[in-house]
Amino acid sequence: MEINTPALSLAALGEMVDLLGVVVAKVSDKLDQHGETLAAVQKTALESRDAAQAAKAFADPQRYGRHIGNEIDKALAAPLDRLEGLHLSLAADRRDASRTLDELVRQEEQTLQRLRDELARAERWKKRAPFIALFGLVLAVGLSIALPRFMAGNGTACTVLGGEWLRGSETGIQACVFYAG
Repeated sequence: MEINTPALSLAALGEMVDLLGVVVAKVSDKLDQHGETLAAVQKTALESRDAAQAAKAFADPQRYGRHIGNEIDKALAAPLDRLEGLHLSLAADRRDASRTLDELVRQEEQTLQRLRDELARAERWKKRAPFIALFGLVLAVGLSIALPRFMAGNGTACTVLGGEWLRGSETGIQACVFYAG
């Protein structure tokens, strides 16, 4: 049993490729945002380390260490929360992109199957072509022999062909006669 499904047009395939481009662009933007956040975290960590070393040199290291640890926790809390949110957003975008890619793969497989079916159908017609040509030739030869005899066999057809329908005086047989003029 053959299932007829409409073939995807080039415009539909182009639209799907454009949608995939949009998804990839969004993922790229998210990665850029992650990079900026990580750079800010690294900068904060470097500044905190420098502050810790300066505090150690001027005061009690344990006391200032606790103070610096608290400040680092405060400074890193917001960027880390933002980074976690970006990570969740990136994971959702990745799932969406995966679903879109799966759909594109499915549609590509369907299109390829339709093309295979059409090629098989064309191949079957190619095998039938000699028989069709032979039938056409036999029909043409048969009509070229039978048609003039049929048309010359009655008065109306004889007149259409430009002849004259006459009855022989001696035999009484009717015939289509053409005069050279």
